[in-house]
Amino acid sequence: MSASIKGNLTCVMLLLLLVAGCGPAAAPTPIPPAVTQIPPTDTPLSSTDTPLPPTPTLTPLPSTNTPAPPTATATAIPPPPTPTATPIAESTFDGVRVTFVFNAGFLITVGDRRILIDAIYEGYPEGTLKPILQSQPPFDGVDLILATHEHVDHFSPSLVRQYMLANPNTIFASTQEAVRQLLALGDDLKSRAISIEIAKGESREIQVNGITVEAIHLSHGIPKFLNLGFIITIGDVALFHTGDIDVVDVGYLQSCGLPDRQLDIAFVPYFYFTEEAYYPLLLEGIQARYLIPMHYGGRISPSERFKSLSSGYFVFTESCESWVLPSP
Repeated sequence: MSASIKGNLTCVMLLLLLVAGCGPAAAPTPIPPAVTQIPPTDTPLSSTDTPLPPTPTLTPLPSTNTPAPPTATATAIPPPPTPTATPIAESTFDGVRVTFVFNAGFLITVGDRRILIDAIYEGYPEGTLKPILQSQPPFDGVDLILATHEHVDHFSPSLVRQYMLANPNTIFASTQEAVRQLLALGDDLKSRAISIEIAKGESREIQVNGITVEAIHLSHGIPKFLNLGFIITIGDVALFHTGDIDVVDVGYLQSCGLPDRQLDIAFVPYFYFTEEAYYPLLLEGIQARYLIPMHYGGRISPSERFKSLSSGYFVFTESCESWVLPSP
């Protein structure tokens, strides 16, 4: 091939390449972004992850500042002669003798008059009730059985009935409900059962064989439930049994006329002796010459509980223990 032909071919090829380069430009290839999105850090827990326990709610601690009881207006029981316990003697006693049966139950002997109060019920320690139900001295021929209310630790209708059937001159007096329970076992005692129903602030007086009893309304702390307090007068001797009295105010006790009675003995639940805040109830509301705590029912040691008090009271430590009221 001649040199001129080779030159022409080279020119044609260069012309073709030049024409091709003048066509549309190819689309540029996109460049990936330089910053990628960071995946969230709060990823769900896997099945092997144990969740944290919930944050506990803080509860405020109870206050350690216990309100102090009200200051008593009197802090000591007046000191009369120191009494001593005596064995149970004959049925008739020239003076005033108190025999502790159990819990809130007592036999009161004044001369030839005898009263059992809150003393006949089931649940005594073995053998305690036997001399009563068998009418052994001094529990024979009791004139009057009193029950302050119908609770089972103060009154048993079947046992009261048993005693009354063996002692045909004995009278029973209590709340309407207690009398109803007694007569439900037989109406043959109807003529010897005295039913007492009174409201707060009311009282009722009964006379039995030379014994005067005034029943007053004393709160048990249970709404619509009647607890009777008994003011018992035999000659010139005056006694007071509160039954299951709740905490009341001094003014109410005074309104019942208790300080004016010149009481020789008052039988009061033991907790009235445990706080000085209650002492005004004893010293201003009741004002008895001697105070006898009751209703501890073997649950506490009375000698330990009351030994810090001054005199003016007597504590029974054994069932059927007897105590003689000292002369004024």
